[in-house]
Amino acid sequence: MPAIETKERTTNGEVSMRDFYQSFGLSNYPFNIFTAENETKYAGSLFVHPLNYDEIKGSFDGNRSVIIRGNRGTGKTALLLDLQQSRKENDLFCIIDDYSELQMSPGTLEYYTLLIKSLVAELFFKLFDEKHRIKKLSREEKLFLSALLSEYTDQITKDELVGKIEKIQLPKPIRFFKKISGFLTTLLNYGVSAASNIVNDMIRIHYYSLPPIQESQIRELIPKLNIDVETEFNISEASYKLLLQICSLTQKLGYNKIAFFLDKFDEDGRMENNAETISEFIKSLVTDNKLLETPNIQIVISVWEVPFLRLLPIVRTQKHHCPVLAWSIPKLKDALNVRIKVFSENKLNNFQDLFSSNVDPLSIDSIFNLCNGNPRDLWHILNYIFQAQYTIDPNTNKLTEEAIVDGLKNFVVKFNFYEYYPRKANAKANTMDIYSYIKYLLKLCGPTFTKNQLNEAAKIGSSLHNYVVGMESIGLIVNTNEKINGGVVYKINDPKVVYAIENNLDISKQ
Repeated sequence: MPAIETKERTTNGEVSMRDFYQSFGLSNYPFNIFTAENETKYAGSLFVHPLNYDEIKGSFDGNRSVIIRGNRGTGKTALLLDLQQSRKENDLFCIIDDYSELQMSPGTLEYYTLLIKSLVAELFFKLFDEKHRIKKLSREEKLFLSALLSEYTDQITKDELVGKIEKIQLPKPIRFFKKISGFLTTLLNYGVSAASNIVNDMIRIHYYSLPPIQESQIRELIPKLNIDVETEFNISEASYKLLLQICSLTQKLGYNKIAFFLDKFDEDGRMENNAETISEFIKSLVTDNKLLETPNIQIVISVWEVPFLRLLPIVRTQKHHCPVLAWSIPKLKDALNVRIKVFSENKLNNFQDLFSSNVDPLSIDSIFNLCNGNPRDLWHILNYIFQAQYTIDPNTNKLTEEAIVDGLKNFVVKFNFYEYYPRKANAKANTMDIYSYIKYLLKLCGPTFTKNQLNEAAKIGSSLHNYVVGMESIGLIVNTNEKINGGVVYKINDPKVVYAIENNLDISKQ
């Protein structure tokens, strides 16, 4: 690619970062957005199938419940977004990523209630544009639907429904005023406390075919679900039956596939990145075999691998499909090629075009080895390399060997290991965690070791066994099942730590 002759200059005469990356042929910068949620504009064009995509998609298309596992950054949310793209006209998909209503150790009753609320909300949003479906129901079924509207739609859902109503009615101010004038009078007479009734009345006007319902009828139609008594089996069983009843009604309305997508458990601020806390939080959900095997309901769960591993002995992984997202180096290269193609508006098709011709192929191999099968880490690495090249020489349009070395070093040294490894809530500074583990591993001469070799190098002492067990439990090291002089050989499983050992880099808390 020819060099750019003229470049935009900042006020102090320096080349701008925007002009720098555009000189490579990139229209927009591809390496500073690291989550699928922030790339919805490009979601369809950027998505690349992970290694085991076909088996996951096959299970989903076959209406099996799926627990998708993976480390952070492996594309779990992007995969869920892709599966949701397969929605057909008569499918009803419920997206759940807010768990603030749940307690820290929720039981099945709380999860059933969450599913019910999500399903009812999604059902009424669908019926908003398809009210004709309600005509299919008997009077009893319409009463049941009215009870669901009253009991299981919260104020936020009702406000959103009213917002849709207003969008339709506002272009017709006379009719709109005629409908709400009585409500406004009520508001003036009874104050803010009447607002809820106004909202309910507006919704009722929209769903005109639903009969009015009294509180006594609600109690008869819907079992009262009191979360405070979740330990009582009959209450949990009643909520499960209610969920099935709602699904049956939903299918009577003509909606065929009912799927729940549950994602981002570990992003709840209450979890504080604590794997043990997250495990306890999802335990009753991922071990609920009855729910996961319900014929008329499909559950798709996305979960961070580290906390899930704590539950592995009690999850029926042989019965439920629990795939671990996997990325081979060829697949990562495909993803990178697609990314630069999208962000260059089809001007670039091969990531090799970003690099200088005299770059050592082994250096490029190091980039893919260091990202550890993780697309998000790959974007981070390339961001560091671009930033390094901009610092070294902003007037070039190729990435050099020097920029790769600096970029890889900065990636390793500045990496937030708490992002991928759990930390204990309220832990003391000297508590065994990922950084204390790494501190001792960095004293080794290579990626493999025995307990004796680690103790000789790091002088851990009587806590040696606990440290090795702790490192193995979070996947930082693995047992190779080999022995040297009677001692078990362990291998460091994180290439960033190995890279730091080989290049004499220090890793510490930022």
